[in-house]
Amino acid sequence: MNKRIANSLAAIGLALVSLFLLLNDTSQAARAAVEIRYVAPGGDDAGMCQDVAHPCRTIYYAVSIANPSDEIWLAEGTYTGTGAAIITITKSITLYGGWDGATLGVRDPQIYPTTLDAQSTRQGVIVSGAITVTLEGFTVTNGVAPIQGAGLYAKNAYLTLRDMTFYSNIISTTVTDDDAYGGGAMVEGGTLQVEACRFYSNSAKSLHAPSGGGLFISGTLQATVENSVFQDNDAWHGNGLYFRGSDAGRTLLVIRNSRFLDNGWGNSPGAADGGYAGAIRVFRAIARIEDNSFIHNQAVNGYGAVGVSSSELILARNIISGNTSYYEASGLWLSGVSPFTLTNNVIVGNESTYSWVQHQGIDIRGSRGQMRHNTIALNNNTYGIRVWNGASVALTNTILVSHTVGITVAAGSTATLEGTLWGSGAWANDADWDGAGTIVTGTVNLWGDPHFSDDGYHLLFGSAAIDAGLNAGVIDDIDGNARPQDDGYDLGADEVFGHHLYLPLILRN
Repeated sequence: MNKRIANSLAAIGLALVSLFLLLNDTSQAARAAVEIRYVAPGGDDAGMCQDVAHPCRTIYYAVSIANPSDEIWLAEGTYTGTGAAIITITKSITLYGGWDGATLGVRDPQIYPTTLDAQSTRQGVIVSGAITVTLEGFTVTNGVAPIQGAGLYAKNAYLTLRDMTFYSNIISTTVTDDDAYGGGAMVEGGTLQVEACRFYSNSAKSLHAPSGGGLFISGTLQATVENSVFQDNDAWHGNGLYFRGSDAGRTLLVIRNSRFLDNGWGNSPGAADGGYAGAIRVFRAIARIEDNSFIHNQAVNGYGAVGVSSSELILARNIISGNTSYYEASGLWLSGVSPFTLTNNVIVGNESTYSWVQHQGIDIRGSRGQMRHNTIALNNNTYGIRVWNGASVALTNTILVSHTVGITVAAGSTATLEGTLWGSGAWANDADWDGAGTIVTGTVNLWGDPHFSDDGYHLLFGSAAIDAGLNAGVIDDIDGNARPQDDGYDLGADEVFGHHLYLPLILRN
């Protein structure tokens, strides 16, 4: 080997080794800089609380002595406070609940429950500033606030909530023109990641426009809610969750694998009840709402489950069922939503209770988009779908059965359908379509029994929907089963798995 080349390679090798050692030292220094502070109800607010045998007594003290990026471990028990909130966080830290109180590295929030109790006299947690904060594994309860975030109020932070419970937090104000936002939690600005959290029995009540009984999100750069439960929350707008994008424009919202149950019925301890959008209300968003269930929510005015406006929307693989509104859109309400794509959704068994006006299961107003492989059935409304105010929608491979009118299209609006099961017998619509607008029903129209299973949307063998559709570019169904399974694409949200009966080889021989 040329001596000059050998020397060059040796120099490069030494440089790489030096760089590795430098990076390793830097990494170790960074890891060493992260300290754990321990807190237990029987502790003492003295020292640095870095020994499991000598924890702090209060979260307030632990937060005050923590350095940025530190972790604070909370032992099993109940913690209270004395100020405006149990704790106010202004530095980048992580709070973990569920510590066993004795052992290094042992946390289990289920076995060692940790509760922050605001005692109905203060807010639970305040997070302020452009900081990175994670809250994980504890309950915040009995928070109160006059306007914003009784359980949690966060502003401009990069916030993660993981395995958290917000229970029985209340906003209530009687001041004229005051709003109320986020009974359980309000997050304003920054970013938000919600993972495996529970929002139960929270309430937002005011004389003006109380919003987000469980969670209110406003002006975030992006927000994601995953694997979470919203139940028995109340407000006037968006009982479970309210999202409002930035004043500068639409911002990203993802809601995935979550359940919204029994919101808007006045079950929370506050005085609120659900006016509009029984489960969620979304405004000014680029929204992806996927793999959720919206069950038995109520709006005493309109939008029994989901209300979306001034947004872009992907709504996929959701179950919207058993929801109630007084008059408008018992299941889904879209206003000024363009573009939208609704795929593999089940919208069944929703109800509007006011008998003196015409109402609908799905209301599409001034919006433009497409609906593919949706099951829309048994909604106790005048119309299954209403398309109006200049709206345009293309529906492909739809089950649209058991309504007074399947779809109505007002003058100036358009609906184009292809591959539709309209029902027959007990599943027939009184009228399949009406209205002064443009309705194109396409070449594939069927009148037959959808033959649902007991859950109201899975298809049983013999259904008129099986193999009756066309290729709409949808590769799976609501359960993730591949499309098509056999000779063609099934209509609606479900693709029957294993349509044909294949005998074992030994029997066939």
